[in-house]
Amino acid sequence: MPRLYVMESALARFMESKIVHYVIGILVLVNVGGLLALTYYQPPSEIHSILVNLDHFILGIFIVEITLRFLANGRLFFKSPWNVFDFIIIFGSALPLGLSAEIMRSLRVLRLFYFIEISPKMRHIVQGLYKSLPGIVKVTIMLLIIFFTFSILGVLLFPESERFADAGIVMHTLFQVLSGDDWYNVLRDVQKNYSYAWIYFYLFYIVMVFVILNLFIGVVVGALQAAEERDDAPTEDDQTKILQDIQKRLKAIENKLK
Repeated sequence: MPRLYVMESALARFMESKIVHYVIGILVLVNVGGLLALTYYQPPSEIHSILVNLDHFILGIFIVEITLRFLANGRLFFKSPWNVFDFIIIFGSALPLGLSAEIMRSLRVLRLFYFIEISPKMRHIVQGLYKSLPGIVKVTIMLLIIFFTFSILGVLLFPESERFADAGIVMHTLFQVLSGDDWYNVLRDVQKNYSYAWIYFYLFYIVMVFVILNLFIGVVVGALQAAEERDDAPTEDDQTKILQDIQKRLKAIENKLK
């Protein structure tokens, strides 16, 4: 996602420098590693105390970082959704909320999305996924329609099969087939009473896996390509600089001709 605020002050430029991004990125990884280690060590373990103190120290640095970013950008700080996300996660985990504080501290693992914030390539992928949401919703609706259609057909075609006793069981059976979890044994079980069951299962698998699910991939890839084309297109500032450069060169040529 593009940043929505303009950095003008020296502090803002410093907070957006590579060295700050690298330091905060390393601290995010260390913090996540510490949170994972806390799942192995419980009090009164000495290592647990060290990990908790490390977590508090890193949280203090994160609070200083967010505060400096706010001072650098003022009200524009909250124009960026990434800043709002960081603000809620960090200050929420710093508040004395009892059990809720533990939950917020665990949610600090989500600060791994910081690497998306500072990486243009990762932001490009997120942009592509966001742009593909309308297409994904349409494909999902089509998938559900086909899924429910095959569910009803299954109940009507195999009424004596335990795997097609009612709508709920049918959906569970079809989801097992769709996930590929031992689905061929499901087919064999139904074929004991219905020899034509293979037509139903093969048709369902082909339509859902080779057609519908590939539509998801096509929608996402198309959105990523469109986002990449927009990113590669020159911005208004770039066009202005190009025009200014052309004008300077034309002026130089005109002076030489004179």
